[in-house]
Amino acid sequence: MRALISVVVAAGFFISGAISHGQTLRVAVSAYPPTLGNPFTGASQPSAELWWSIYDGLTRLNWTGGPEPALALSWENTSPTTWVFKLRPNVTYHSGKPFTAQDVVDVLALMKRKDMARYLIPNELSLVSGSRALDDLTVEIETSEPDAILPKRLATLMMIDPELWDEIGVDGYTLAPMGTGPFKLSTFGRGNAAVVLDANPASWRAPKNVQRVEYKLVADKTSRIQALLSRQVDLVTGLHVDDVAVVEGQGFNVVVQPNHQVKSIALPNALREDPYPLNDARVRRALNYAVDKDSIAKFIMFGYADVVSQGVTRNTIGYNPDLKPFSYDPERAKALLAEAGYPDGFSMKIEVVTDSTTPDGLMYQRVAQDLEAVGIDVTLRAIPFTEYSRKYALSDWDDTDAFHLVWNNAAFQDPIRPIEYFSCMRANPFFCEPEMIDSIKQSNAEMDPEKRIVLLQNIMAQYHDLAPAIWLTNAVYTTAYNDSVVSFDYRPTGTVFETLIMKGD
Repeated sequence: MRALISVVVAAGFFISGAISHGQTLRVAVSAYPPTLGNPFTGASQPSAELWWSIYDGLTRLNWTGGPEPALALSWENTSPTTWVFKLRPNVTYHSGKPFTAQDVVDVLALMKRKDMARYLIPNELSLVSGSRALDDLTVEIETSEPDAILPKRLATLMMIDPELWDEIGVDGYTLAPMGTGPFKLSTFGRGNAAVVLDANPASWRAPKNVQRVEYKLVADKTSRIQALLSRQVDLVTGLHVDDVAVVEGQGFNVVVQPNHQVKSIALPNALREDPYPLNDARVRRALNYAVDKDSIAKFIMFGYADVVSQGVTRNTIGYNPDLKPFSYDPERAKALLAEAGYPDGFSMKIEVVTDSTTPDGLMYQRVAQDLEAVGIDVTLRAIPFTEYSRKYALSDWDDTDAFHLVWNNAAFQDPIRPIEYFSCMRANPFFCEPEMIDSIKQSNAEMDPEKRIVLLQNIMAQYHDLAPAIWLTNAVYTTAYNDSVVSFDYRPTGTVFETLIMKGD
């Protein structure tokens, strides 16, 4: 392996002295959203934690898929391309302005503006073709074609105040977000180092006794652990699984939550013209056989994760139980490479992010070592998450051949999202097999849940043969907290503030 470029991150700094727990929850996080209060640029952790504190969606997800009511109390598919949502009454923005169906219409219209095309969430809602307010608490949404999971997709659309957005612009809203959620912004802190949020008692999911949340940016996970152990914070997110024993050994509570995501190395077939190794499915299958995933699950993930056979986990809708993981078989990998015309291997540049929620650096080093053992000359490039997000959004990979990518089923608790971004349906696709489009559209249009599961399982079987990625293990999200937190629960979007209870002074 040529190189693994280290990314240097700043450790957090805390002021020592008397600690007053009170009803302020102090949280150390690994990163803030790159766009701070603009919630349209992503849908996963750690960004979702902050956004879900400030905003609400029309729906929200749980670990079994959902969707569940949020700002919408109910919904009905009144025709193949029409949905009617009934809104929760008496909801207001932090400013006191009532939230109505017209706000939903205006936010959906905002998603269609050309200047929003660079953001992720508008692209996730590309099938929405129009909407109208039937009354103050009823909105009708039209899609350009049937979309069986529109209520799930709408869990990712945070309801901003569209009038304020137009008034102060995206840059202004980024620094002064206005939502309907359980907390409202007090300050982003000097240098955006400490986000302070005050409770919103008018929220439909108002916190029980937490009056303030202080998010502290501590990029280095060792510093986050030290902050927890020294009681400078009450809760830390984004720990690694190898930290669990240390933290539990000090008497702190740890939650290791499998989160419906699959760790993988994306193997693009649409970035280069033929002939190009990764354009050949035999090469992509060979790379899967070359990697010892069992060792990754056992020794790097400490047994908290399982080897996966496809882009979904076994507790996600659409999981195909008949598919088996690619076995660790270097000789078969070499044979497939030779059959594809690469008996001596080839060179390959892989870009990865190594500062997220699991020991990713070790995982990707192991992948590179195993690939080199079958003749692949690998250069690993570690890049910051912000740079990775930009490249992914724009499909601007320069001379990169492959890159780490999570099959993020957690955003919808449904596999269609990663299926779509590993397809020709994505704008500027990095992986494209035209014959998959009809299968994907058919699964989107099937409103019968049982029939749709069969369609999704068939898609998983097709993708298994296409091998668009080196599938590794499921992902986990690790949170730890001290005894100041009496009651704690967690959803795919983050902490459940309406049930969180802290000790008083």
